[in-house]
Amino acid sequence: MIRVLFVDDSALVRSMLKQVFQEDERFQVAGEACDGKEAVSKAREGNIDLIIMDINMPIMDGIEATRQIAAFSPAAIVMFTTEDTMDSIYRSISAGALEVLQKPNLADMTEEMLRNFREKIYVISQSRKDKLHVFSSHTVPQPSEPREQTEANSRLIPGLPRKKYDILFVGSSTGGPSAIQSLLQQLPKDFPLPIMITQHIDKLFDRQLVKWLNDTTQFKVSLARDGEVPEQGHAYIAPAEKHLAISSSGGRYVMQLNNDPPVHFLKPSVDKMFSSAAAVVGDKVLAVILTGMGKDGAEGAVAIRQNGGSMLAQDEQSCIVFGMPKAVIEAGAAQAVLPLDKIGEVLAAAVRP
Repeated sequence: MIRVLFVDDSALVRSMLKQVFQEDERFQVAGEACDGKEAVSKAREGNIDLIIMDINMPIMDGIEATRQIAAFSPAAIVMFTTEDTMDSIYRSISAGALEVLQKPNLADMTEEMLRNFREKIYVISQSRKDKLHVFSSHTVPQPSEPREQTEANSRLIPGLPRKKYDILFVGSSTGGPSAIQSLLQQLPKDFPLPIMITQHIDKLFDRQLVKWLNDTTQFKVSLARDGEVPEQGHAYIAPAEKHLAISSSGGRYVMQLNNDPPVHFLKPSVDKMFSSAAAVVGDKVLAVILTGMGKDGAEGAVAIRQNGGSMLAQDEQSCIVFGMPKAVIEAGAAQAVLPLDKIGEVLAAAVRP
């Protein structure tokens, strides 16, 4: 059972959160706090597995509280925000939060939406049990202690085929923004392929993610636009609530955005992007699946491999949540399983003439 501490300066929000999670037997309400200072005090009492905390609060905000709690507690911390700045999101992750979510309007959520919300929080909390991640703008996630490789993470192959590739496709979810940043920082400035990225992200944050990656990596980064031709040295992010796919027209690759139904309850979907890549780009696909919950990307990864493309997966120890890479590995689609800090080197070597 996951013991939860709710932290928000609104008593109404705390009451609604408690009601939502009390309906799920996997969770137990461990307490509540009205500001960051009280949250730190409650966390020091121990026996808390998960903290759901607002960023903006009086006395001590959620970011400072997270920084202090992460220094002594292995509890998973999920932050809520109403801000639209990537700076606050990244500062939260840097302080030790596992995920930053747009603050939900619980009163307007359907029962299905509430179930999906609880499931996402549960998976995030489970990922924290054995490891503590701390981030900075120049570091990648590291486990607090060495752990034995799981069966799904044991087939470690050090490289990918060196051949002609046309586009690099990247899929990610929980923990993805920092992983994407790390990957782009590792790749050389003259990396010869366009980069198409599908990251599960709330609508509030997609443009801010683009700005943050532009400011902190050597690549030009933008939201993908329908009908745009992907160019070398440019990274394209799938907009929130739009699927990103690739097609061809007049002998050129063209990016497509569409409003097809969600896949695995997700929009954008990594499977949508990977499947189109397999069908259109074929054996010239270079792809990587990064940290994320669920199994989005596994079917598309299988299609990539069946069509002769190359597929790499992030390993368990460097993932915030190992769900998506694990699904790709278990489907037999990963040719290489590597720590995050080695992925850029392998990708660069694969495209080297």
